[in-house]
Amino acid sequence: MGSVYVHQLRGLRREDCMSLFSQRAFGRREEEERYPQLLEIGDDIAEKCGGVPLAITTLGSMLCLKREQNAWSEVRDSDIWKLEQEDDHIFPALKLSYDALPPYLKPCFAFCSLFPKDYIFRSSELVPLWMAHGFLQSSKGSQQPEEMGLDYIRQICSRSLFQIHEDSIHFIAFEMHDLVHDLAISVAQLECSSENFRPSTSNPHKKVRPVSISRDDLCMKEVRVPDYLLQLKKVWTILFPNPGDTVITNKPLLKTCIKRFKYLRALDLSGWSLEKLPSSIGDLSHLRYLDLSRNPSMQKLPDSICELQNLQTLLLSGCENLKGLPKDIGSLINLRKLVFTTSRMDLPEEIKSLTSLRHFEVHNCSNLESLGEVVPSLTNLRILVISNCGNLESLPHLSTPLKALVISDCEKLDLKSLGEGIRGLRSFSISKMSNLEALPHWLQDSKPSLQSIHIENCVHVKALPEWLQSLMLLQQLVIEGCPQLLALPEGLHQLVALKELKINDCSKLAESCRRKEARSGLVQDHSCC
Repeated sequence: MGSVYVHQLRGLRREDCMSLFSQRAFGRREEEERYPQLLEIGDDIAEKCGGVPLAITTLGSMLCLKREQNAWSEVRDSDIWKLEQEDDHIFPALKLSYDALPPYLKPCFAFCSLFPKDYIFRSSELVPLWMAHGFLQSSKGSQQPEEMGLDYIRQICSRSLFQIHEDSIHFIAFEMHDLVHDLAISVAQLECSSENFRPSTSNPHKKVRPVSISRDDLCMKEVRVPDYLLQLKKVWTILFPNPGDTVITNKPLLKTCIKRFKYLRALDLSGWSLEKLPSSIGDLSHLRYLDLSRNPSMQKLPDSICELQNLQTLLLSGCENLKGLPKDIGSLINLRKLVFTTSRMDLPEEIKSLTSLRHFEVHNCSNLESLGEVVPSLTNLRILVISNCGNLESLPHLSTPLKALVISDCEKLDLKSLGEGIRGLRSFSISKMSNLEALPHWLQDSKPSLQSIHIENCVHVKALPEWLQSLMLLQQLVIEGCPQLLALPEGLHQLVALKELKINDCSKLAESCRRKEARSGLVQDHSCC
């Protein structure tokens, strides 16, 4: 647009390329010295990356666990380097990393092409979708598919194809680089017969299984069924994954999806301004994932939803006028995850019949005062999330073997009695609790198992318990937005498993640190927090 000077960015210098590659592939200097022949091959690989950090990082991460010389030689001598691409250094390196993925990870990676670029992926959303498509098949009898999905994400992250934003034991948020997203689209078309559709797409693949449609593009069109969708037959997934609160009012499209695609496994109807769900939803006998979030006008679900006996995930968050659930909801014998919003003062008794439920979330229930005996009756429950329930005052005695407990923005909730009987928690998160002054005493019953503690925006928390230093498995401690916190327990250095300690926006703690440093003559020009 102008005639100003443009500085052309060059790639890394060769020595910097090799330094970055070695850091990813070997980790420690001693490891490099043990394998001089691999170091020589690695130098050739780094040179082929053309100074591009993404390519170097990805290949170095891929080779991190490989010490066989032939494996490294195969990467260096691969014909993929001869591919003519717009950026001929990056794509071959990424494709090599994809080809080296174990077979069980490839469809999981390709599935991510259905989401737009710059999308923040959340394990709580992605893992149930992988599960619905049968991607999570455990060879370990005791490992649950939800745990396996988290393990899959971490494996792909270790190869630098995903970029971690947050990892909280039971929850992971990550992003894909734009070029990695291009790779996902490329391999999805080749490996999975899938395509990331937009209304402008021409010549759609008639055997496509997953379909992704831009909400923004769909809302710009007149209210009808897009022509390209009518050319499809065996569709397994229909998603509208754009972020934001875009509302869809295309009712003909909904009727077509239910009538035409009988093999659907995952259907996203979030933000459709639905007043009621068509009873024909019961015809989708293969459905495993149904998202009805953000439909505030919907007051009831059709009885036919109880016919979906393969359903694993049902999302009803933001359906604040929902009065209850069908009386035969217990017929959903495979339902593992339920996210629920209601206008009632208590939870529907029908939830007690969902005996396979492992993950239960209650959000934005402004009238909710009690959970009754619903939660204690869920004997297989492992994850419980309660947020923005301003009138909830107490929870019942919980003896279920919970692994993760998340409580947020429930200002009337008394935590002193909550949790009696809870043992074996691995993750505990609490936020926006203005009445909280200290961690509840019952939390120490999970000392042998706790791995993650998050305390965020609890403005009256003044101290952390001394027993915190005895959490020998604690890997993550996050404390944010606690301005009244004065000090940390003295024995935090004893937390030998701790990998992440994050302290932010704790003004009194920062001031205390500065005074302590001043007394010891070690004042620096930055805060210890």
